[in-house]
Amino acid sequence: PDKAENGEPYQRRRAAGPPVPESPAAFPAPRAGAALAGSSSWRRILLLILAITIHNIPEGLAVGVGFGAVGKSASATFQSARNLAIGIGIQNFPEGLAVSLPLRGAGFSTWKAFWYGQLSGMVEPLAGAAGAWAVALAEPLLPYALAFAAGAMVYVVMDDIIPEAQSSGNGKLASWTSILGFVVMMSLDVGLG
Repeated sequence: PDKAENGEPYQRRRAAGPPVPESPAAFPAPRAGAALAGSSSWRRILLLILAITIHNIPEGLAVGVGFGAVGKSASATFQSARNLAIGIGIQNFPEGLAVSLPLRGAGFSTWKAFWYGQLSGMVEPLAGAAGAWAVALAEPLLPYALAFAAGAMVYVVMDDIIPEAQSSGNGKLASWTSILGFVVMMSLDVGLG
């Protein structure tokens, strides 16, 4: 049939497939939440929800560390922690929608989809409390943790990198540059405090 598009007539082409509907497809009627349990679409939705929920954990930790570190340095102020919390809170709205809309499309009721979207973000306050607690706990442990990390790096260099360099014929160079690097780092540590 002839139709008008932008004031000009055009003819719809008929394909071999089913006819194209005149109006957009209606939103699917709500189905039971377990109806798609075995489908790949349902698995993708669950993976999306899991990914967003896991993604919220470090965001909550960041906010908690921001508030837990207030007063511990010149840049750690209540205003900067508050601004971080507001910024992360604003970007949580589309994340909640990214959880709720696929659930709604899968047949969940509006309120149930909304509730699951909210639950995916509930890990943030829990992680925030853990982050604030970790700042208080980590401060006295920080020198030991840094010493352990430094020792692990020295071990990797001595156990893996220098023997690898020796097998390539660069053993002396690798040993001397390791010593030089150690002296430079110790001098910077002592000199800069």
